[in-house]
Amino acid sequence: MTLPQRDKRLAAHLTWQEFDQRVKDNYIFILTVGAIEQHGLHLPIGFDYLMGHEVALELANRYPVVVMPPLQYGYRSQATVGGGDQFPGTTCVGAQALIATVRDILEELLRHGVRRIVVNNSHLENHNFLVEGIELARRNVNLEKHGCKILLTGWGNFVQDATLDALFDGKFPGWDPEHAAVIETSAMLAIHPEYVDMSRLPDESCPRYPKYSIFPTPPDVVTKNGALAPAKGTSLEKGKRILQDVFNGYAEAFKTEFGL
Repeated sequence: MTLPQRDKRLAAHLTWQEFDQRVKDNYIFILTVGAIEQHGLHLPIGFDYLMGHEVALELANRYPVVVMPPLQYGYRSQATVGGGDQFPGTTCVGAQALIATVRDILEELLRHGVRRIVVNNSHLENHNFLVEGIELARRNVNLEKHGCKILLTGWGNFVQDATLDALFDGKFPGWDPEHAAVIETSAMLAIHPEYVDMSRLPDESCPRYPKYSIFPTPPDVVTKNGALAPAKGTSLEKGKRILQDVFNGYAEAFKTEFGL
């Protein structure tokens, strides 16, 4: 068996002494939380964690960052933002499991002396449970007393309204129906093109898109391919523009919150 080349951006590839030295050097530790969720016929079911992890790796090229092993599983896929759980491969965890896992990892990092943490959310449905995990970790550690700070964000948060207007000619449909469509496909095309099958871009829209959830999910609120909108217009150029916003956004956050 051939082991992957050691990558010292990754916490899992460090010795305990190297890990400890990065703590002493006040590195930022990034924990990406994604999902295993269908993303149409052209993107892998691991898109959410893969995209977030690739962003974290690039941040480690630019800043003193340690990339923690990502949490690949996320909260339950919802039909009108992720297609729901009816597609083979979509594999989710419940709220308590996600909350407890995030809480425990954060408590461990804080116990080791880490003072700067980014929880990098890459799956919309995770958000409230990540907030709860962070809040529970705070109960055992006084962040202010120990000079610790935790940021909760995600790559999509930093895409500017002006960019969305330009990409969609002023007709951006919103983040929810853009699941596995132009934004996600273009962004992945720019950061990891081998994960995108451009020959299978979705061209369907949902027959209807209610502003409420229905249980069980009726068949007409999800497309047969799993994407919630067409990906026509996906391009490398659009992906590069999206990523420019993303990394500019992290740069501003790191400057404001961490003094970098």
